Amino acid sequence: MLLALTLITGALGVCPPPGFDTQGALDGGFDIKWYANGTWYIQQQMPIVYLPNGYNYCVAATYSIKTAPTALGYDLSILNHAENAAGEQPSGPKTLCGKVVNATAGKAEVAPCFLPAALSGPYWIVAFDQKGGWALVSGGPPTIGNANNGTCKNGDGVNGSGLWIFTRQQKRDDKLVQQIRAVAAAKGFDLSVLVDIDQSNCTYRPQVATL
Repeated sequence: MLLALTLITGALGVCPPPGFDTQGALDGGFDIKWYANGTWYIQQQMPIVYLPNGYNYCVAATYSIKTAPTALGYDLSILNHAENAAGEQPSGPKTLCGKVVNATAGKAEVAPCFLPAALSGPYWIVAFDQKGGWALVSGGPPTIGNANNGTCKNGDGVNGSGLWIFTRQQKRDDKLVQQIRAVAAAKGFDLSVLVDIDQSNCTYRPQVATL
C-alpha cells in the first residue's frame, strides 16, 4: 500500500511523498556515534556534479566526530574517496565537514570545510540497520518527480542532491543491496538514478578525516 501511494503521489508531482521522513525521525533510534565511527563503502550511488558518472570504483566515505565544533560550527569530518577506471580521483574536495542538525533523526548538513554552515546542504540517513551494517543516504528529501514511473529523486547539483547505498562491508552483497533498494523504493525514490560501484581490487585504505 505504501509503495502504491508513493507511486501515485510521484506521478501527480507530489515530491517528497506525503509523510516522507527519515527512519530515525520516526522512531528516534538513530545513533550518530555508530554512524560516524569509521568507513562506509558505497555499493550504488546517484551521479552528481562533484561525483560524476565514471567515478564508480572504490567509493568510500570515512566519518568521525570532532572533539569540538569548528569556528564555523561543524562537528563532523568526512573523508571521501572515489576513482575512475584509470585510478584517478575526482577534482572536488576530498574532505568535507558536517553539522549535526538532529542526531536521533539522522539529519545533518554537509559542505566544504571553508564554507559557512549557512551554505551547507542537507544530508539525511533515510534508513539504516545497525546489525545489518547498512545505510540509505540522501541529500535531503527527494523533491523532483518522475512522471514516467511516478517516483521522486533529488537533483544532481551541489546541495539537495544525491542518493547512496552504504554498507560497512566493502565486498558487495547483492542480496543486501536488493534489500536496501526495496527500502528506497518503498520511500518513493526513483531507483533508475542509481549506478553500481565496483569495490573489487581496491587498494585504498581509509584514513580518519581530521580537518
